[in-house]
Amino acid sequence: MSENTDSTNNFKRYIDDFFEGLELYDDYGGRHHYKDILKAGIDVFLDHESDYTAKEIYRTFFMIYQITDEDKSQRQEDMTVISEPNTLLGLVEVMEKYEKNTGELIDRQRDHFIHSVNVFLLGLAIYSQNKKFRSIFKKYITDSKYEKYYGHDVGKVSREEFFYRWGVASLLHDIGYPFEIVGKQLKKIINDGVKSISNSYDVDIGINYSDFNQFNSIIKMDPFDFADNYREEYKQTKMLDLFKPTDIMAHKISLDFGFDDEKFLQVTNHLNAFVDYMRENDFIDHGFYSAILVLNSYGKIFQKYKKDKVFFFYPVVDSATAILLHNYYNKTLQKDPFNLKLLSPYKNPIAFLLILCDELQEWNRQPFGQIDKKKLHVNELEISIDKELLRVKYILKNGYLGLGFSKDKKSFIDSVLDVHSIFDMGLVVSSDVEPGIQEEIMRNRDIEDIQAPDVLMRNIEEIAIEINRLYNVSIEEEYKEKLEKGLPIDENLQKSYEYMCDFNDLDAEFKLSNLRQARSIPKKLNMIGCEIASIDADNRRALTKDDFDEKEIEDLAKFEHLEWCEEKIGTGWTFGEIKDRTKRETPYLVEYDKLDERTKQLDRNAILIIPELLEHLGLKVVRSKIRLLTFKMQEFFDNEELNPNSTGEDEFNKLNNHIKYANFKQANFLVKILNEKGYDLVSVDEAGKPVNHFDEDEINYFAEREHYGWCKLKYDLGWKFGSGEDMTSPNLVKWDDLDESVKQMNKKTFENLPFICKDPNVGLKIIKSE
Repeated sequence: MSENTDSTNNFKRYIDDFFEGLELYDDYGGRHHYKDILKAGIDVFLDHESDYTAKEIYRTFFMIYQITDEDKSQRQEDMTVISEPNTLLGLVEVMEKYEKNTGELIDRQRDHFIHSVNVFLLGLAIYSQNKKFRSIFKKYITDSKYEKYYGHDVGKVSREEFFYRWGVASLLHDIGYPFEIVGKQLKKIINDGVKSISNSYDVDIGINYSDFNQFNSIIKMDPFDFADNYREEYKQTKMLDLFKPTDIMAHKISLDFGFDDEKFLQVTNHLNAFVDYMRENDFIDHGFYSAILVLNSYGKIFQKYKKDKVFFFYPVVDSATAILLHNYYNKTLQKDPFNLKLLSPYKNPIAFLLILCDELQEWNRQPFGQIDKKKLHVNELEISIDKELLRVKYILKNGYLGLGFSKDKKSFIDSVLDVHSIFDMGLVVSSDVEPGIQEEIMRNRDIEDIQAPDVLMRNIEEIAIEINRLYNVSIEEEYKEKLEKGLPIDENLQKSYEYMCDFNDLDAEFKLSNLRQARSIPKKLNMIGCEIASIDADNRRALTKDDFDEKEIEDLAKFEHLEWCEEKIGTGWTFGEIKDRTKRETPYLVEYDKLDERTKQLDRNAILIIPELLEHLGLKVVRSKIRLLTFKMQEFFDNEELNPNSTGEDEFNKLNNHIKYANFKQANFLVKILNEKGYDLVSVDEAGKPVNHFDEDEINYFAEREHYGWCKLKYDLGWKFGSGEDMTSPNLVKWDDLDESVKQMNKKTFENLPFICKDPNVGLKIIKSE
């Protein structure tokens, strides 16, 4: 499906596509129009997200699927109003009220009420657009021993089967969140209290129960035949308590993942002791409590009203187990003693989709916690879904989330889910805080991973003093030049001139601003493939401001402005048409591109002075060894040989900017790929025997991983599959579909990498990790 850049229309269109293919059992034959009623509520919600419109969706869904003593599918002749308590709606309302009324008492707390509705809708969108997921889900249903499912034709699974299971899982996956809030409240209250005496106190809080089994049990109602029927089908459950939610879910997990008897017993024991496990490890998993609440509620309802009570053990247990797995999978099943790999949708499609959608749903989440209220949040979503790719972009109307936000989001999903099993080209996550296609250097850089050298940190004050001095010089020169030429001096320049003073005489806020700029220097240099070295440390040439190309200067100036905005917002400044220090308002809290040229130049100057600042401390700016490796890789692949008298930089600089960037990012990605197989890329001076070659299996692994990394980079930069013109490439395909000659080129990279690293102009080597 072609990409639509209008995020609202795209998402709505996907939801419309889902409902076009949906027919509800209760609507069949014209008895009701439940689908139209629910769709109307969803349409209003998409236009006006609020607690009110979200509640309408919860209310309608759980009223449609409310299980009562009557046959709700038949119209009553006398239209008698039948009142039945709706347990599930009651649980949702408790969750909504509790997190709103208590969220401010803890540091971190965000909305889960509207969030769950958006998770529900995102899952419908993915289902409607991805045929592979639909096929996997239907196979999962038909392969089950349970043969009763929604479908008007024998053997055909209706879309309603997914709709029902997914609705229960997504809309109820956070109803146990009050349990987590209680734990956070207790911990904050006690720790805040004792730490007012001494910071040496560190008190951990856990929730304990006099009898947890009282909560972890389904009320028994005569007759008890649904448990007996289930044991007849699954002989290994004879030792389980089928009125105990943890035992039920342990069995479901064991069925889905093919556990042998030993693993079956392990997961059963682990779930039954999970309350103690959470307390010992100082966390609370709300998904665990949500799943138990779902099973307790439906367990009673099915016993009370349904003739075919075994129905309880299939769609509802599937949904409840998915709710459990949305946290339990990565926190427990991917660790000892289970050590499961990436979750495949073939194992549990509802759990797979819930983890994916829960992690991706970041837009319009209202903050309640004290710290979360101070942070900026995603306002809108731009999404494109088809069988090849899931592309998600988060839209902010102001501010930024941090350059690592999208990277962290994708990294978590890729560490838990086998995304490629339904999307051939995987997942692309970005946000508008990362500049667009042409702002290449800023993209996908996680600044939290960049550490300043100790020598720089010890001299941070001296650099800050120098920053202030050079700033004063630039203001004074501009002021005097305008005076001499008889040019008008605007109000901002006049005030800047009047406020000039030595660093020690600066207001505290201005001192901190200079310190922030000084601390940021290593991060900025890293973003353009540079690093700091002692002025006589090695033979790498010291760079001057003239060595920074125009694109690098502009990219780093934008980053400087982003940091400045974060600083101002963090110290209480807001946007105002006119700068007013008393009101703490400034007209410069806008995107970089909206600044006037003079203000942009101030940000550029903050970059241009870096070499001079470091030289003052006996340091220099040099190209990083990873960048030098990039130069040499380009030279080798152009000429299939290395020139010992060349750094490769001259040839590299002849390339188009987007090719430079792709190659630079590729070299950084190589380090990550090597780490995955237990190798490190280090300086030739470090200890460790150099690796001179890789075996065939390793080369094949590296080559395929490098290809998907290359595809991800191209998608990030706006490329598409095509003939090779206008930012298209025929190589944007799965590894198995790649031309053999291109595969060989990928393999060639790793076959020759140890040799390229040895070049004296690179100074790197590959060693086995310790």
